[in-house]
Amino acid sequence: MVSFAVSRSGSLAERCAVACQNFLTPADEPGTRTAAVGRRARPSDLAALVALDRACFGRRAWSARAWREAVTVPEWATIVIERDGAIAAASVLIPDLPRACLASIAVAPEWRRRGLGHALVRDAIARARAASARWLALEVDRANRGAVGLYRREGFAVSRRFWEDGCWRQEMLRRLGGACGV
Repeated sequence: MVSFAVSRSGSLAERCAVACQNFLTPADEPGTRTAAVGRRARPSDLAALVALDRACFGRRAWSARAWREAVTVPEWATIVIERDGAIAAASVLIPDLPRACLASIAVAPEWRRRGLGHALVRDAIARARAASARWLALEVDRANRGAVGLYRREGFAVSRRFWEDGCWRQEMLRRLGGACGV
């Protein structure tokens, strides 16, 4: 379990910086899944992040410029998990308050269903809480049953459905606590 010693009185940037110093912890049972340990993305990861995003999202993938921003904005938590010397999964958390956004989560097709997405979601939840967010939001293609199931298991619920880029998508929210409840 990820734990943070974060003062609620610090600025968002300070709280996020403390939270982002921590790495993912193994979230998978030995022998059944791949233990996930992540790190902050670096500018040298840009080409690999763009390639991963294209493999996962095709024409809807982020541009290299968007990934550069995700890696260089200090308040954002862009996390990668490496396997066999390559980036196998990545996520981008934007810790806006009171509602943080899991702006991207991508797992290479050959590494899916091994716990990497689960570890990234859990990490995003912990980082958003550490930044004092009350909610965590994300968007997902409605037809992506694997991802939708993962998010539901992690406590997300559909808040709205919408049509975008030729497919039905949905926004999902998870309450993290704060003044609105636990």
